[in-house]
Amino acid sequence: MHVGLYAGFVTTETSAAVAQEVFSARGLALSPEPPRTDTDESLDRKGQEVMAHLHGERAQDGYAAPGNPITGALYPTAIRYGYGELWSRPGLDQRQRMLCALAAFTAMGLESQLRKFAKSTLNIGLSREEVVEAVIQTAPYGGSPRALNGLAILSDVFQGAPS
Repeated sequence: MHVGLYAGFVTTETSAAVAQEVFSARGLALSPEPPRTDTDESLDRKGQEVMAHLHGERAQDGYAAPGNPITGALYPTAIRYGYGELWSRPGLDQRQRMLCALAAFTAMGLESQLRKFAKSTLNIGLSREEVVEAVIQTAPYGGSPRALNGLAILSDVFQGAPS
């Protein structure tokens, strides 16, 4: 579910259908989702909080800048549903979600997002070794060139960053 934010709803729907098929074949059942009670305003607030926690003072830079007239048409939705909903779902903690995001960005060649999120990894307690390993693990899925590009980005990001 988490990577669907980055890969798109069609990919998420297809992946969920495959997961359901595999779970059914193995006799596994997922617990039903509890009914939703949050409002758009509460998701917006939660999204802003999660985004600030992850990215610190960089949370509203670049494409996330609230006053950006171009990205401002889509980015509030990303805050509401990406950070407010998906980054707050049960099942994974923020460290695990960050590893999913890094792997997705690398495998899909989303270098701008990989750079932004790589800068945020230390904010939530991931070690450099964990971050590097998450990117290395994408090579069989996204290709070695994308993994190498991702590692080059990590090398740039971690230059001069505290250990």
